[in-house]
Amino acid sequence: MFFEGFMWGEEKLGLLSGVSFVLIGVFAYLLYLQELSIVSILFMVLGMLATSGTAIFFQMPRIRGTRAAISTFLGGLSIGLAIILWVIACTAAGEDVLHEVLVFTLAGVEMFLAFFGVGFLLLALYPSEAEPVPTSKSETLEHTKKAKQLETHEHNHEDDDIFERL
Repeated sequence: MFFEGFMWGEEKLGLLSGVSFVLIGVFAYLLYLQELSIVSILFMVLGMLATSGTAIFFQMPRIRGTRAAISTFLGGLSIGLAIILWVIACTAAGEDVLHEVLVFTLAGVEMFLAFFGVGFLLLALYPSEAEPVPTSKSETLEHTKKAKQLETHEHNHEDDDIFERL
């Protein structure tokens, strides 16, 4: 999935997530200075929530063991919704072309930061060392077989230690 390329330490991922959220606040203040309507602000917030949902959907195979095709489909729907809400919010800003370009840019940066802020936060909360949840019945069977083999090997190893002690 998308976020699997960012397998850094939990501290670094948490820091990047925190910096992303701080930058969201900075860019929100810059948007506040543009004196936008409440409708525009509402659509931007909904767009940021949809973008955050995209980050969550893209990591569902690792977090909950869902199928990658389903999570990618839902993530694609969510990012499509986010883009639609972003465009509606920015066109509702009105005024002149330069003002709209500024609002589009600031809102786009906020959407980008929301995606990566939530994505890095989930990576930090669910580290890659955690045992992934099997996504199919065959993977579940393989996982149980490996567990039984490991248990048998440990049991045989304990028997060897008892004989060595004698």
